[in-house]
Amino acid sequence: MTRRSARPGTPSILALVLVTGTSALSTDTYIAALPAMRESFSTSDAAVQLTLTACIGGLALGQLLIGPVSDSRGRRRIVLAATLTFTVMSVLCALADSIAVMLAARVAQGMAAGAAAAVGRACVTDTREGRAAAATFGTLTAVSLMAPVVGPAIGALLLPLGGWRTVFWFLAAVGVLMTAAAALGLPETLPPERRRPGGLTQLLGRSAELVRDRAFITPVAVQCLVTCGFFTYIGGSSIVLQEDLALTPGTYATVFATNASTMIASSVLFRVLVVRLGPELLRRWAFGIQATGVFALTAIALACTPGPPPLVLVWVPLAVMTFGLGTYLPANSAIAQREGRRYAGAASALSGGLPFLAGALTTPLTGLLGAQTVVAMAAGMGTFFLLAVLAAAAAARAGRRPAG
Repeated sequence: MTRRSARPGTPSILALVLVTGTSALSTDTYIAALPAMRESFSTSDAAVQLTLTACIGGLALGQLLIGPVSDSRGRRRIVLAATLTFTVMSVLCALADSIAVMLAARVAQGMAAGAAAAVGRACVTDTREGRAAAATFGTLTAVSLMAPVVGPAIGALLLPLGGWRTVFWFLAAVGVLMTAAAALGLPETLPPERRRPGGLTQLLGRSAELVRDRAFITPVAVQCLVTCGFFTYIGGSSIVLQEDLALTPGTYATVFATNASTMIASSVLFRVLVVRLGPELLRRWAFGIQATGVFALTAIALACTPGPPPLVLVWVPLAVMTFGLGTYLPANSAIAQREGRRYAGAASALSGGLPFLAGALTTPLTGLLGAQTVVAMAAGMGTFFLLAVLAAAAAARAGRRPAG
């Protein structure tokens, strides 16, 4: 009877979507504005590109630092503080008069967005279980994957209306919408009697406990490797496909948008199938599909050396990879959150923040390998996916061993 009375309110799916899914717009919407920002601040390409890195780093740090705090302080106040901070920092970006101010605001903006996303995922774990939780993660993933498709288009439409600052005024409006949705549709999902009190030592201890928990950390570690492979594609495909395959910007945009659309379609399909089939089976299928696409691309690139492969032989394996990833991400998130639900905030921080941080650090890998070619990109992707397959196989063998 006591547990029933302590049952928290259920957040609306719209509030969860806005809190967790729209933060990715902060990294995608203003990409087209980078040249205009460079001219406005009279600075270098490297300096304005650093504003993107600052936001990505903030997104990872916001998840890792604030997610565990919500296990002891509750969810609602932290989400509201995060969305308000996101709004204020977006305004500061719009008003920035120097690159230094912009960099500081972007770090804080990213941290706020990451904190909101991590705590929002924890709210799902607080209020939903099993396949219902997995279905919700599928919905949130589908929305977040739309950002790479619609974000640059929104930015391109806004730029002629008032320059690059208009993009950040738009993000400020998104922040207001996030805050209103959280205030109206996101009740406190972690009542005081279910919180984990303690200071910094206890917070770190709970995160360390999850890291030592093989059932939790294995899917997170494998996802880190998968994300590294995917971000190798994200970081290298623009230059590789336009230079090595001589694609026009319009053709490249079509390839990238098509592949992003396969991810969205796959995550929607996951949402439909997970209630009947469960996340474990769908994750196995998705893992196999994406690995097959990457290994096929690697084999094709090596077979065609020294020349580049035909576009279709690059496009199809990449689309297979992104299709598998669209199902793998929500399935793996659901499983990791289930295994770490005793500390849902810390679990959300680790399962979301660590792969994101690993991927962000891997983004420039293709350039570091030397020549910007399909072979270099495929080799980087293939290496990470091979490591992911080996790690998953080792974990499966360890799980079958008898205790003792």
